[in-house]
Amino acid sequence: MKRVVRSQKPPWKLQRKTLEIHGGGSLCEHYLRPPVHRVVAYALGSFRRAARLFSGKTQGFIYSRINNETVDYLERRYASLEGAERALGTASGMAAIKLAIEFLAHRGHVVASNRLYGGVFHLLAQQLPKLGIETTFVANPQDLTQWVRAVRPGATRLLYVETPSNPLIDIFDIRPLADIAHTYEIPLVVDSTLATPALLRPLKHSADIVVASLSKYIGDGKAIGGIVAGKAACIDDMRLNWFRDSGCCMSPDTASIFLDDLESLTARMQEHCKNTERIAQFLQNHPKVLRLHYPTIGKDAQKRRTLMPYGFGGLMAFEVKGGIAAACRALESLYLFWHTANIGESRSLVIHPWTTTHGQMPDAEKQKAGITDGMLRLSIGREDPTDLEKDLAQALKNA
Repeated sequence: MKRVVRSQKPPWKLQRKTLEIHGGGSLCEHYLRPPVHRVVAYALGSFRRAARLFSGKTQGFIYSRINNETVDYLERRYASLEGAERALGTASGMAAIKLAIEFLAHRGHVVASNRLYGGVFHLLAQQLPKLGIETTFVANPQDLTQWVRAVRPGATRLLYVETPSNPLIDIFDIRPLADIAHTYEIPLVVDSTLATPALLRPLKHSADIVVASLSKYIGDGKAIGGIVAGKAACIDDMRLNWFRDSGCCMSPDTASIFLDDLESLTARMQEHCKNTERIAQFLQNHPKVLRLHYPTIGKDAQKRRTLMPYGFGGLMAFEVKGGIAAACRALESLYLFWHTANIGESRSLVIHPWTTTHGQMPDAEKQKAGITDGMLRLSIGREDPTDLEKDLAQALKNA
């Protein structure tokens, strides 16, 4: 009988849901599931091959701080989901963000949205200036003219935006920002943590680099990790220089967890989106809610749906009437919502951004970014939304 030899890839383009399971691999793999390679170093082979590996002229595994087979599998799968040529796994989301900015903007200038996770704002405002990297924050990131005015030709190294943003869930149109960046021949870096590739792929909208915390929706709250994705030349250069010398690598065990959870990403994100849209409707007209922040609510809801047609994820925020005291009473009255700092787990979570995740920001900067002391941030999980509504109703009654 004549043996049928399959090619390594099917003769059609795989859909995103299929890439969550098969992306980054081939149909001729030896293993049904990627094994965990708990090794420090790899055999280099010949004298000449070792030199070529370390110079980047030959692709191969050297040392797990630089590259590891399990982490490489995760990087290839994530790159396939984002539509990127390469990806680089890091020890945390903050490590990915710091790595990308330091690599691209060393001793230069950054223009960034002011609608950022508090840790990233503090990194840009307080820590990176010590390394010679200055940042101008755009007070109204929806106003493209403010981005243009903030650019310093010849000094600005990149534009940086987070979409959806944390905690106000602002949705930004990536393509016009990319057009501005490319006018000045600089990259646009997008933090797509809250979207994940299941809801948005920034590179398809002309972004140059995507950074993300995998600790959120990708890993379902099981492990800490981050990733940077983009063009092969940029990511390879980053790996062999800044990344190799900084040591912010991901462990193979962590990569294995992310690989397992990527296989259910779309299904989980759909459930998060469905539950959060329902909770937003419930809170929209509640008498104890002063203001609600979720993209399905408000006059620009249809425009935002056009930008992210697959949904907006599970993060939302609302302001409790009565300020910080009322917000505290509501938070401490909740039963099902865990009071914790993470996002994207199966269980619902709650936190007070003013005093925690964005506590490092000066009060004036928080107010400029739309964050108030009466705001609570919710990460809506995958419980039955009826129970979440009942929990919020009784907590707001106490507020």
